[in-house]
Amino acid sequence: MQFVWCVCLEIRVKTPCRLHFGLIDLNGQLGRINGGLGVALEQPGWEIKGWITENNNDKISLSPSLISIIKRFDEYFKTTTIDIDFKVHERIPQHVGLGSNTQFSLAVGIILTKIHNIETSVVEIANAIKRGGTSGIGVAAFDKGGIILDGGHTFGKGKQTESFKPSSISAASPPPVIFRQNPPSNWQFVLLTPKTKQGAYGKEEIDLFSDNCPIPAIEVEKLSRLILVKILPAIVEKDIQAFGEGLTEMQTNFTQFGMNRYKKGNVNDLLNFTRENQDIFGSGLSSFGPTIFALTDTDEKAKRIIKEVKEVFPKNKFDLILSSKVNRNGAKIEKIK
Repeated sequence: MQFVWCVCLEIRVKTPCRLHFGLIDLNGQLGRINGGLGVALEQPGWEIKGWITENNNDKISLSPSLISIIKRFDEYFKTTTIDIDFKVHERIPQHVGLGSNTQFSLAVGIILTKIHNIETSVVEIANAIKRGGTSGIGVAAFDKGGIILDGGHTFGKGKQTESFKPSSISAASPPPVIFRQNPPSNWQFVLLTPKTKQGAYGKEEIDLFSDNCPIPAIEVEKLSRLILVKILPAIVEKDIQAFGEGLTEMQTNFTQFGMNRYKKGNVNDLLNFTRENQDIFGSGLSSFGPTIFALTDTDEKAKRIIKEVKEVFPKNKFDLILSSKVNRNGAKIEKIK
């Protein structure tokens, strides 16, 4: 198949970020694992521009991560990408629990599809660049936003995945989205990222899965019940109280790989603060952290929470403090010229 360059085209992509509330089934007895619950947020996000250089003799110097994404894209779609440049205007901090790598990779992938005139889906792009192999929350957040529940992967010999492993080394396709809904527009999350060790990635992340899986079936069953009969109905019925309670229970009563790394220090102190604050309906650790999320329902409360955090904790101990509404439509993609 022949692909034609879109001459003199510049593409701008503004991504959401995502919170990951937790994986659901790391037991596998029913022949399926993973499954995740999370939400897309308006900020922070990547804003990336990509364009074809006008002078083919220009020497383009791309980062190793960009080169890797382009190589995977070209291998999958049988394209040849040359004389293209990128500029990052805004970014999501990496390895803090906000899904930075998936959003970056998908943004680059979308830019490449536009430049090569390829009509395809976000899921197919994720397949090409190998994202979404464990959790589908990041891919679904980029695609359509909202609060998302994905259905995990088939598990066992010859299935989508044969062992417990993170997305970084999984070759499985993004899992199906089995629930996606936008909550009331006033729901928002305060994000608190303390200066501490980054979330697990690389060998540490692989070891966490290896050391902790499989999780006992009884724990998976209780968590599934909590999600099915409390958290999801609360979203549909717009009950922020029940939704927040469900998130807090999900974070406190079930195995959280990330939390084991932060038993003492700022992360633990912040979580205790969020659970005593009357303006917060629910809170927890996103993915492997260290970002903590706190659910509230008005701009005034969000500002008050942030003010109180800054009064109680030293200002220079945070990499990120902000509030964000839920992203309701996914990434914004614009052809500039």
